Amino acid sequence: MVRLAKTLIVLFLLSLVFHKANAQVEKNTALFNKIRALDSIIFERGFNACAISEIEPFIADDLEFYHDEAGITQGKEAFLSTIRQNICSNTKSKPIRKLGKDDFKVYPLFEDGVLYGAVQNGEHEFYSKEDGKEPYLTSTALYSHLWIKKDNIWKLKRVLSFDHQPPKQQNTPKEICVPTSVLKTYVGEYKSKNTQAHISTMENTLIMKSGTMEITIYPASEILFYAKQAPLTFEFENIEGSKIKMAVLENGKKVDILTKVQ
Repeated sequence: MVRLAKTLIVLFLLSLVFHKANAQVEKNTALFNKIRALDSIIFERGFNACAISEIEPFIADDLEFYHDEAGITQGKEAFLSTIRQNICSNTKSKPIRKLGKDDFKVYPLFEDGVLYGAVQNGEHEFYSKEDGKEPYLTSTALYSHLWIKKDNIWKLKRVLSFDHQPPKQQNTPKEICVPTSVLKTYVGEYKSKNTQAHISTMENTLIMKSGTMEITIYPASEILFYAKQAPLTFEFENIEGSKIKMAVLENGKKVDILTKVQ
């Protein structure tokens, strides 16, 4: 009985060692640095710089991408096509990806003691980069990447992108109801030196379209509106009779003023 107890203790300790050996790797290891380099190629070069040809060798032909809002993308060509069309087609309003403040974690995958892949888990941030403006945060998300190593070549095989959230705003205004006549006053075309926008109404809100962007803005007062998807507020001002101006503020800082032209 004593021998059996000792054997069980040894097996338990060995299981702890084995678990630790296959747990998250440290940031100063060769594997972590390899995944960091691969991440940089996919996002810094591919997503941010639109150097599509540079990321192609690192995407598996049978890639599967699962997105909690955009659905499923299957295959390398469909994935690259999505980047070209949705990420890189509009240079005036370009999505940018940055790593979250906590970086990411890497877990090695072994078969018979041989490293064949790794799982990369983390949080990243997405910004919008527009002409004449500082990039601003639009959302955060969690992700899991499955990297497979074959013939000493690493390729991205599976992607999960989920829990997309708008940026948290401090002192978010409270939505109120305003008269329809007030909302209709703001309907029309707006222009500034760098921006064109169209304002329409829907129920108790305004809808602003600018290029490919569409955003719903909610009334905090009869002249102040705010967005729930981004740290943006919009302040309307009636000057010179019927002339209306709309100031756009990002995190409380004025970034643009548009004038209603019709």
